[in-house]
Amino acid sequence: MNKKIALTAIAVAVAGLCCANAANAAYNIRIGHYAGDTHPVTKSLQYFAENLEKESNGEIKVKQFPNNQLGPEAVIVDQIKRGTVQMAVTGSQIKKDEPNIGLSDAPYLISSWDQARAVYDEEGQKIMSGNYEKNTGVKILGYMVNGFREVSANRPITSLEDFGKLKLRIPDNEIHVHLFEALGSNNVMMPLSEVYNALETHMIDGQENPYSTILASGFYEVQSDILETRHMFAISPLLINGKFYNKLPDNLKALVDKWAKKTIEYNWELSQKDDEASKKALQDKGIKIHEMTPEMKKAIDDKMVAYYDWFSTIIPDAKKWVEHCKARAGK
Repeated sequence: MNKKIALTAIAVAVAGLCCANAANAAYNIRIGHYAGDTHPVTKSLQYFAENLEKESNGEIKVKQFPNNQLGPEAVIVDQIKRGTVQMAVTGSQIKKDEPNIGLSDAPYLISSWDQARAVYDEEGQKIMSGNYEKNTGVKILGYMVNGFREVSANRPITSLEDFGKLKLRIPDNEIHVHLFEALGSNNVMMPLSEVYNALETHMIDGQENPYSTILASGFYEVQSDILETRHMFAISPLLINGKFYNKLPDNLKALVDKWAKKTIEYNWELSQKDDEASKKALQDKGIKIHEMTPEMKKAIDDKMVAYYDWFSTIIPDAKKWVEHCKARAGK
């Protein structure tokens, strides 16, 4: 047997062993999500998989599909509802099935990690989750973190006038659309998976995402500047298909709950550290990071008055959420 044939045989044997291991598991969990390989969400789900598999003695096997391998967010949301994937980590797009999820995109309400932790307490999660499980059959195990969103561009942005000259990618989300229309940018909606190529070909000038996503997605290769807007504190709901969850034996259900909770705690710690680390890494790669001027902050604050008048018309518990966030501002 020559070397090439031998290596092929080994690869086939390993693949067969992996399939056999999955087949031997009583329950297989496929997790679809948006995050890149080095993103805190991906690292956290690896932590979830390793610990859940170990403590279940192999009764549960977990495989994650990062970086939109199973399709853009809308596709993954559909898959988790139908049960073709058992778990998923998404963004606020699931607000289409429960408007209160859109509260996570309320701009300029959360200004620090300490406040964010206080906001996403039991009461905050109850407000946000609303009737999502009842409406979809999908259970929210908790909220992982994507972090503070910033605006990257292929040139400096120092004023709202600069926004008016910017062709900006935003997600297909009316809350983002309305915000950036108020700020004056020219907006282009597209899936995250298409953003790199659009930036590289100058179809768009910029995009908005947390530092960790900008770094993990390689946007620093096709962008030169970041404006530290911190306009939204983005969360990532950890979802599980209700039918799959309910058919688990009680002991395995308890393990899923346990490691989901521990994974979310781990993710928050990892994400906070990664926020600053990703910022520094981007600076080391030559990205120039700018802070908003007092004049720009004042101009944005003025526009937020009308924005929140609109926001309260589309989300039932908007006023309750605003008060909840303000009450925890000093915590």
